[in-house]
Amino acid sequence: MIRRIMRFLQIGGLIIGVQAALAGALLAAREKSQWTPTAITDIKSIAGKWEGIMIRTPKSRSDDWVNVSIQENGDYEFASYREIGVFSGKGTLNVKDGKATAQGEKGTVTVQLFTDKASGQSMLRAEGKGKDGISYRAELKKAGARGKQK
Repeated sequence: MIRRIMRFLQIGGLIIGVQAALAGALLAAREKSQWTPTAITDIKSIAGKWEGIMIRTPKSRSDDWVNVSIQENGDYEFASYREIGVFSGKGTLNVKDGKATAQGEKGTVTVQLFTDKASGQSMLRAEGKGKDGISYRAELKKAGARGKQK
């Protein structure tokens, strides 16, 4: 008798767990952003402060947080805080073929704008190559937005 009750409770718990997992997966899928490339027509459309994780290739032990500031005239600065110090640079972005590009003091960078039509959020995808041959990429969101950007 006690075994039946225990088995019933175990099966009931398993069913509830599976249902909760499925509900969570459906909710996550529904809330997932659908990023669509958006042409950059002028630098003013991407001006502001952006932040995100910067990933380098070849891979380092950890990824770095990067802050990027873009002025309306195209001037930009970035700073990435690492265990071994600060990696920073600056340059001037120019619009070309719907993207922003620059040849800076540390290398080259291409920035593409993406928009999530459902939420109105924007994201910048930056890809760069340093003069040392190391490649970098980052997906940046408006600084301080934390999912609230419109």
